[in-house]
Amino acid sequence: MVFRGSFARASILAFAVGLGSSFVVAHGADAAPRAPFRGPLAVAPPPLVQQLEVSRPPIGEPLAELFPPPRTSALLPIANSVSIVLPPAAGGFDVAEALIGEAQRAFADALDAWESAARGSEQRARRKAIVAFYAQRAYAPLWREGDSWRASAPAAIERLSRARDDGLDLRGLAYPSETKLGGDADEFALSEAVVAYAIQASGGRVDPRRLSRLISAHPALPEPGAALATIAAAGSRAGDRLQDYNPPHEGYRALRAKLVELRSAGLPELDRRFAAASHSLARDADPRAQAPSAPPRRSNAQVEAEIIANMERWRWLPRELGESRIEVNIPDFELAVVRDGQVAHRARVIVGKEGTPTPVFSDKMQFIIVNPYWNVPPSILTKEMLPKFGGDLSAIAARGYEVITRKGQTFVRQKPGEANALGRIKFMFPNDFSVYLHDTPNHGLFTSAHRALSHGCVRVDQPFRLAEAVLGPGSGWPEERVRKLVGSSERYINLARPLPIHIEYFTAFVDENGRLQLRGDLYGYSAKVRQALGLEG
Repeated sequence: MVFRGSFARASILAFAVGLGSSFVVAHGADAAPRAPFRGPLAVAPPPLVQQLEVSRPPIGEPLAELFPPPRTSALLPIANSVSIVLPPAAGGFDVAEALIGEAQRAFADALDAWESAARGSEQRARRKAIVAFYAQRAYAPLWREGDSWRASAPAAIERLSRARDDGLDLRGLAYPSETKLGGDADEFALSEAVVAYAIQASGGRVDPRRLSRLISAHPALPEPGAALATIAAAGSRAGDRLQDYNPPHEGYRALRAKLVELRSAGLPELDRRFAAASHSLARDADPRAQAPSAPPRRSNAQVEAEIIANMERWRWLPRELGESRIEVNIPDFELAVVRDGQVAHRARVIVGKEGTPTPVFSDKMQFIIVNPYWNVPPSILTKEMLPKFGGDLSAIAARGYEVITRKGQTFVRQKPGEANALGRIKFMFPNDFSVYLHDTPNHGLFTSAHRALSHGCVRVDQPFRLAEAVLGPGSGWPEERVRKLVGSSERYINLARPLPIHIEYFTAFVDENGRLQLRGDLYGYSAKVRQALGLEG
């Protein structure tokens, strides 16, 4: 017995096999029926090849025994009890075609042809997922009702037409016009564009972990079938629901508005700001360097690319930042404590040098240590301290460090005190990078405009004021009380509840006065994102 057909038709066959009904293929009319196969309804085909070749079963052998039972259910307008009897001389029979109507069969054939025309691994994967979704629907159109679009279609198309406002790129996806109803090709094209928009808006264009091992971000991407079902079910609000796949954060929306403004009005004054930002790193790193009298001009296209690259990085952040939280923007060398959605405290910070970058990640601050020990990282011990003291551990100990040898390994830590590298206080949010916020004995460094000076941790200005802001109003821990803990031994203060902290990397942002601010690309991440997105600049 030979079953012929593509993936779509094979899916119909699998659906039939999975029905909790009596489905018997007999060789000859006199074959005795066997007990019906009872299994779950099918949502996806078993692992069949597109040209399915199955040898003739023994007389009376249930077709169900030839395939593993499918996993879940699907809504299929197929009879609850189907028996197919083949004459002895039958050379082959397409069971899939026998189970569906002519319209479904034509739709499945068109879907197969559309899937086979995919180019590139990304499009092939996307179309495969869309085909599976239509299989669950028994090959019924999603966006059309007879000869008319459903209300969700024009609403989704209108949003797709404005994808550029969100810095998305749907070029190459020829989705239909909202006024012109097409056939199956337009149906499939609209589904593909909706899926592409939802994935791009959720952060699917760039894998941040490929840019640097020090970027820990895991954007949650929507499952294509779930996205299609959600948008199609939204009716006239389908466009708004599609827009919701973009970040909800105010910082993202402000950049989006600036992008639209830049494209409509030009904003030529941004050229000067962008040029100044790109040259600030060199001038700040070397105070003797003279600023050029006429910085090279930067085009609006480069500013636009920088805005889009930063909008993309907003997609890496958790969708829920926390109404109360800490945000550290590395290129801006600044920290902000937000309480109930409003900035309650700002502070200058010192971040990692270009060679020892501060990681980009989100976590939760849990406690504060006053009078901390500094456990010297092995890399600093071997590369800096030992060479500085000629490899003499006793000389290191004479400088206020404790030298501990355990199981053949040497550990060095600095005692609490005025000279401690962490200063008098540090803020802990245990993480895989072993970084934290802390004080410093060198407060004069905060006067520098370029503050990429650390080994990766974040040094904070006015740390006791920060402690009061972090512990929050009503905690019973004003700045003065925290200062009274200063001494020679470590003292711990636990936060009443963990406070979200986001260490971010934004070279373009909108300030409280509605002005676009641009900063230098300290670690080169913005350039990598622009390149990954195929942007100018």
